[in-house]
Amino acid sequence: MVFRRGQIIDGSGSKAYAGDVGIKGREIVATGYFQAAPGAVEIDARNLILCPGFIDPHTHTEDYLGRGGGAEMLLLQGVTTHLGGNCGTSVARVGEFLSGINRLAINLGILAGYKNLRQATVASEGRPARANEVAAMQQKLAAALQEGALGLSVGLEYWPQTFATTRELVELGQVLREYGGFYATHIRSESDRVVEAVEEVITVGQQAGVPVQYSHIKASFQRNWGKMGKILKLLDEAWQGGLDITADVYGYTFSSWDLGSSRNSISEDDLQLALQHPAVMIGSDSGLDAEGRAVHPRAYGNYPHILRHYVLDKGVITLEEAIHKMTVMPAQRLGLADRGLLARGYKADMVAFDPGTISATATRTNTNRLATGVRLVLVNGQVAVKDGQVTGAFAGEVLRRQGKE
Repeated sequence: MVFRRGQIIDGSGSKAYAGDVGIKGREIVATGYFQAAPGAVEIDARNLILCPGFIDPHTHTEDYLGRGGGAEMLLLQGVTTHLGGNCGTSVARVGEFLSGINRLAINLGILAGYKNLRQATVASEGRPARANEVAAMQQKLAAALQEGALGLSVGLEYWPQTFATTRELVELGQVLREYGGFYATHIRSESDRVVEAVEEVITVGQQAGVPVQYSHIKASFQRNWGKMGKILKLLDEAWQGGLDITADVYGYTFSSWDLGSSRNSISEDDLQLALQHPAVMIGSDSGLDAEGRAVHPRAYGNYPHILRHYVLDKGVITLEEAIHKMTVMPAQRLGLADRGLLARGYKADMVAFDPGTISATATRTNTNRLATGVRLVLVNGQVAVKDGQVTGAFAGEVLRRQGKE
């Protein structure tokens, strides 16, 4: 297939340019202007943005996708890859889960969950783990990483994960360092003690010597608005000190805690500061039940909403910056060396969208409405969306850790 006369945004952060994209089998084979092979199918991409498929680093959709869900709400956002198992709650056995998947509409990777490790190890949930229990969790984490987990997630605001000590997290982090995984954290407090919680994240990363992914960055509730500047300064200082730390943010000022009320617990100014920061990528924190239903509109609309509202309408960041935060940045965090960039030799996960009509339609009161403006999606070279309609293709792959053994 050759996509002709599109506007290419390759994910690197470089300026958009006019050109063509050539696909052969599962790979991108050419970009720019080139002579197509005889018999190639040519698609007119005028007035469309051509970019890599969006990679969502923070989701709770593994049950839905693992059971063969069609993922139309994800594909119509331009999403081609999900990372599940976040906030410490994942699947009980990583290897069994991954090997049991029969079909996938998009690519799926998984994190080992601290809650799962703890439930399989600690006899009583209402206390910190003992030394022998931490050692047993280290062994279970090593097994999960060997089976393909990309890293470890924790949700330190949630019982019984609240009992995890900093020292214990460092010791688990040492296993991640050995196997080349990363540490993804829902921090201990996203509200009144958010600054101290970020400091703890940095301590764990530095002492364990592992990359850190700070999940759904925010400073919750109005009394904490304005703390985002301090949080981002801590990330900058950690980077300067040699820690590989990044964060993800979703594009809404209300969280799942706010549903059922009219409250917005997240500051618009703080959200925009996070979007603009070079260490912050875009994730959805989307959750889907087994039938594909969501309680928050971010599961159906996060990516088009950010592109429409914060990029094209408000200009908070450029289109090139936004797509970089949706593609290359999460690919690098997940260790996906062959995805996230529209370039020769990369997997053919690609999106063509109309910048004039890209938009989310899901709302706070009607959360399960499909987005508009995505015209075509390829997953591993197969057409998953054509002319704005899901084709029913199941071309996704299981993604396993590619780090050290």
